Amino acid sequence: MTVSRADRPRPPITVPEYLAAVQRLHGIGPGEMARALRVSRSVVARWARGALVPSWRRLRGMTALWGGDAELLALGAALQRWARATGVSVDEGLRILATGRRRARPDRATPGRRAADRRQLSLPMAR
Repeated sequence: MTVSRADRPRPPITVPEYLAAVQRLHGIGPGEMARALRVSRSVVARWARGALVPSWRRLRGMTALWGGDAELLALGAALQRWARATGVSVDEGLRILATGRRRARPDRATPGRRAADRRQLSLPMAR
């Protein structure tokens, strides 16, 4: 049984993709976006680069102004945060979401770093 394209869940959209689409569709620049959302232009620039992820309140404000699904955008923002915290790319994170597993990679310690010794030592207790 195959799933039709219309029945497939849409992948989450990240904040930089959303902002680029808003600029393209509505023809507004980062300065106008910043004024509409009541933030500084540098904050919008950091959102567009992916260096900063907006809060849920800001995401709802964006979708209220320019359209879109706030929950789908929030999922993309959560994916961005997870990718930054783990060091995995957003594309790899989307692939993990779609397949449910990571690629098989050998677990290796980083070169030049020894693994911490986690054995428990028995210490004499003074009475």
